[in-house]
Amino acid sequence: MSRPFLFLALIVLAASLQAQDTTSIDLRGLAAFRVGDDDVWRSKYIDEEQEWNFVTVPGAWETSGFPLTDGFAWYRVRFRIPRSMRNDSLLLVMSGVDDADETFLNGVLVGKTGAFPPHVRSEIRSLRVYPLPRFIREEFNLLAVRVYDAGDNGGITGKIFRIVRADSMHHVLDELIDAPASEPARYISNGVMTSAWQPDSAMLLWSRPRLYDRISPDLPTETVLSRLSLTVENGSGTQAFIPAESGFLPGTGILHARNGETEVFWYHPLRTKSRILIIAVRQPADDDAELGLQFVFDRPYWRYEEKKEESAGLRTTYHILAYNACCTELADRDMEDFLGDGSAAYALDSDIAAWQADLAEAAYLPGVLTADEQSVYRRALVTMLQMQVRESGLSQGQLVAALHPASKAVCLPASHLLAAEALAVSGLTTAARGALDFIHRAQHDRYKLYDVYGREHGVGFPYLVSPGRYDGSGNEWQWEDREQSVIRYEAMPRYIMALDALRERARQQALTSGAAFSDSAFIAPYWSRMSREVADVLMYRLDSLGLLTQDDSPWGEGMSDLPGVYATLLTAHALHVAAGHAALMHQDLKQYLYDEAATRARQAVLGLIDGVLSHERADSLTALETRLFHPLIADGIALGVFPPSSPAARFALDAVESGYAIEDTVNLYRAEPGGDWFARQARPQIALRLARAYAVEGDLTRAEALFHSVTREALRHDGVLPELVDPVTGNWYGDLPSLATAADYVLTAETIAMKRLEQERP
Repeated sequence: MSRPFLFLALIVLAASLQAQDTTSIDLRGLAAFRVGDDDVWRSKYIDEEQEWNFVTVPGAWETSGFPLTDGFAWYRVRFRIPRSMRNDSLLLVMSGVDDADETFLNGVLVGKTGAFPPHVRSEIRSLRVYPLPRFIREEFNLLAVRVYDAGDNGGITGKIFRIVRADSMHHVLDELIDAPASEPARYISNGVMTSAWQPDSAMLLWSRPRLYDRISPDLPTETVLSRLSLTVENGSGTQAFIPAESGFLPGTGILHARNGETEVFWYHPLRTKSRILIIAVRQPADDDAELGLQFVFDRPYWRYEEKKEESAGLRTTYHILAYNACCTELADRDMEDFLGDGSAAYALDSDIAAWQADLAEAAYLPGVLTADEQSVYRRALVTMLQMQVRESGLSQGQLVAALHPASKAVCLPASHLLAAEALAVSGLTTAARGALDFIHRAQHDRYKLYDVYGREHGVGFPYLVSPGRYDGSGNEWQWEDREQSVIRYEAMPRYIMALDALRERARQQALTSGAAFSDSAFIAPYWSRMSREVADVLMYRLDSLGLLTQDDSPWGEGMSDLPGVYATLLTAHALHVAAGHAALMHQDLKQYLYDEAATRARQAVLGLIDGVLSHERADSLTALETRLFHPLIADGIALGVFPPSSPAARFALDAVESGYAIEDTVNLYRAEPGGDWFARQARPQIALRLARAYAVEGDLTRAEALFHSVTREALRHDGVLPELVDPVTGNWYGDLPSLATAADYVLTAETIAMKRLEQERP
C-alpha cells in the first residue's frame, strides 16, 4: 500500500473505532481542507495527501492557518458506517457553517443551505439536517462540504458535526435547546485602542491598536495581543483568577471584576492617544497573593511597566503595556511620554474622572427615566463615545458601527449620523460636532458617476455624505467585489437631521446659561455645503413620482430596482427641515424648492400606502410589498411625515406588527420575514423605532412596553445593546455593541420622557 493511502486508511480506521457500537458518528477532528472551488473536489477518488491541508473541525479556517480568507473552500472527511447503523435511516447534522454550503456524500449532493454569489444568502447558525440515502452509502464514505464565506470568520465552526439515526434526532434538538445561553464578550476602548474581554473566564481575548477595521483598503488592523489572563499565586500554588462577579463601572468604559476582596480593572486610558492597556489589581495591603499576567504577543514592539500604590489599607498594582507598530524604540518613547504625567496618567480614579467629565453635559433625564432606564441610557452614551475615533488624522470623530466583528468596525454614514443626532439630543455636543467634522473632512464623490456599458450610474451630483462607507483614513470604501457591494442614500437626509438636532441643543444650552443664540448664525457655516451637496442632491434624486430613485447596477444587490421608500420617507422630513434652514438664511427660492420637493416625496410615500390599502391588509403584504415597505416605515410617524391617527400612520404600525413580528414572542421584530439568518433574528432597534412611533401616535402604554422590553434585554448584560438577538436561545450576534441600537435607545428615551412629562402637566 502506498504511503498516501496508508495515511487515509489510518484516518478511516480511527473513525471506525470511534463509530463501533454507537448511535451516532462524530465527524469532528481532522478534515482535509483546500481554499478555492473545483467541482472535481466532490469526488471520492482524490488523494488528499496531494495539495490538500488538514485542519481541525470545528473551527474557523482563519484560525487554522488561513487568515483574511473569504470566498470558497472545501472540506473532505472520510468515515466508516458501522454494521449496527448500516441499514438505518441516517441524517447528517451540522451547525455553525459560515455562511453557506453544498454537501456531497460520495460525490452526490445531499443538501444545501444558504446561497452562493451573486445572490449570497447567509445561514451562519442555521442547523443543517441532510438525509443520507441508502443507495449512495457504502461502508467507507467520503463527505465533501463546499463552503462559501462572505466575510469575517469562515468554515464549519459549530459544535455539532455528526451522523445520527433519524429516530435519535430529538436528542440533538434537546442538546441545542438545553445549551446555556452564551455570555457575549465585553469591549473596552478609548477611541484609539480596543480590546475584547470574556466575562466567563476573565480573559482578554484580543487587543487591536486601532478602533477601525482598516486603515486603508489594503491595510487591515490586526490583533496585537491575545489570550491575556490573570493567575493567582499563593501558598497553595498557582491558579486562574475567575471572577465571582463582573461588569462595567457605571458611567465608564472600565471593566471591573471581583473575587472575594480582590478587584481587577481593565481599561485603555481615556486621555491618551498612545496604544496603552492597563490591568489594575486592587487587594488588601496585607494580602500576600500575587496576581500575574499570561498572554500572547501576536505582534512585536511592546513595553511593560509595573506601578504600585497603597492607600486606606489597599494595594493597587498597575500592569501597564504600551504598543507601537513601528519598533521597540517608539514603544519605549510612548511609555515614557505616557508616564511623564505621573500617576495621573494611569490611576484608576483619574480614568473614572475623565469619563465623568466627558459625560457631564448629559442630563440622563433624572426623575423622568427610571433607574434601570438611566443605567441603559448612560451605557448607550458610553458605548457611542467608545466607538468614536479620538486619534488625530482624517478618521478623528468617525463613529464605527461596531467594535466586533472586525468587518463592522467601519464607519457606516447612516449609523454614524444617527449617533451624531443622538449625541446632540443627549447634550454631548462636543462629540456630535466631532462627528459632523469628520463628514466634512472625509473623502467623497467616488460614486458621483459610474459609466458602464454606455449607461450612467451613481449619485450624479457632487455630494458631501458618502452613499458607501468609510475606512480608517476617511476614504470612501472601494468594493473589491461589485456583486457584494452596498450603496445607500439614507445617510444624506440623516446629515440634515443631525445638524438640526445639534442646532436645537446648542440653542437650549445657550438659553439655560443665559447666553445669546442665533439660529441663522449657527447654520451659516454649514449652509453652503449642506444646501449644494446634500439637500440639492436629495431634491434632484427624486424621480417624476417623487420617489428617491435607486440604481440597479453596477454596485450589485445594495441598490435594488425598487424605489427607495424608506430613504424617500427620510428625505421628505429632511427637505422640510432644510427649507427651514433656507428661511433662516433668507434663501427664498431654496426654501420654496425644498418645501415643494418635501411635499412631493411625502405624497409619493402616502400614494404607495393608499395603493396598498385600497386592496390589501397590511398583514397580507406580498413579498414585493414587504421589500417596498421597510420595517422602519414607522419612522414616518415619529418624524411627522404621517399625520397622527391617519390611515398611513395606522398602516405603518400594522405593517410592522403583522409583517415583522416574530411568532410566539413578545416585542421582538425581524428585519425581513423571508430573509437569511441575519434578517430573521430579532432586532432591538426595530422595537425602539416602533416605540417612538407609538409614543408620538399617543399610545404611550404600548410605547412603554416596547421600551421596557429592550431595557430588560440590555440589563441582562451590563446595559449593553446588541444588533441581533436569537429569539430561541437569547444569544447575541451581529454588531456588538451596536452603534445604531445605542443611538436609537437614547432617541427613544428622550421621546418617551417628553411624553411622560406632557401627561403629568395639568
